[in-house]
Amino acid sequence: MSTPASSFDQVVAACEREGLTEANAQRLAMELAQFLGVQEDEVGILRMQEHGLSFVYPTRLGKLGTIPLNAPTSVAARTASSKRAEIFNNFVQVKHASVFESVDLGNKGPGEKQERVIQKLMSVPIAGPEGVCGVVQVSRKGTTAAAAGPDFTSADLQKLTTLATELVRCFKLPPPPSAE
Repeated sequence: MSTPASSFDQVVAACEREGLTEANAQRLAMELAQFLGVQEDEVGILRMQEHGLSFVYPTRLGKLGTIPLNAPTSVAARTASSKRAEIFNNFVQVKHASVFESVDLGNKGPGEKQERVIQKLMSVPIAGPEGVCGVVQVSRKGTTAAAAGPDFTSADLQKLTTLATELVRCFKLPPPPSAE
């Protein structure tokens, strides 16, 4: 029987050749969600672009534009710039850019009237030999912190950090700009 980590490694290996396509990003998000015990809409995968980050998953968020690396209220930008993993178990109290949270991802259950907002968040850089190429974020959403589920632990952050070291294999960094 395969362990969840080896299952994730198999999915990464299958996605590695094509890179981080829309279909592969969804596959990876589903696997991350299952491994970390969250819903699929509680996973975000962002790719480093020339001057910022853009969502590759959920794809609907990628159509909104790029997050500048110097955005003062972006947790993802801070993660990429600092190259440091963080846990926020009181995320609603953290000053952050909420434009992406306002996008309807179709994640309301039947009869659900109140919005599920990000209550808890882990944010981890995805880095390879060339540097940071993306960020992976895993959240717990709910109408309240209690409704969102248990707090993330340092063990959860370590799991995500380990998975991020595998995820880097799916990222293809663009070549550096020519010095012409």
